[in-house]
Amino acid sequence: MSTLHNVFFGQSDDPREVELIHSLVEKTRQGKIPWVKQANALTATIPLGFQVNFVLAPLSFITANPSWQLLTVRDASGSELVRVSNPPMFTVLAGAGRSALLQAADELFKLVNGAAGDDLDRAINTIKKL
Repeated sequence: MSTLHNVFFGQSDDPREVELIHSLVEKTRQGKIPWVKQANALTATIPLGFQVNFVLAPLSFITANPSWQLLTVRDASGSELVRVSNPPMFTVLAGAGRSALLQAADELFKLVNGAAGDDLDRAINTIKKL
């Protein structure tokens, strides 16, 4: 029951998780966190071994815009610190509220989806920095 409740009415967020995602947004905007685009993910490795990962949603005929299914933040030992699932489209259409954590994750995704380059972009940027 609580899962269904969370889908339609949102879940209560840990303010520290929201703060962490906002910090990732800020540092990404500053160019301090490089993101790597893979076939089905966007990934960043942060000093001290933190790993941030967006699992990309499959493209559908309904929307041509890329979207994400899951955001995770893990520490150096692989322990999950933050896990955010992007709700299915029907919950958005039903008018479900979006939590502060989900809004922060959306903001981060929009930022990194445009900033993450492919292998060729990374090679060009690496050469330019020499």
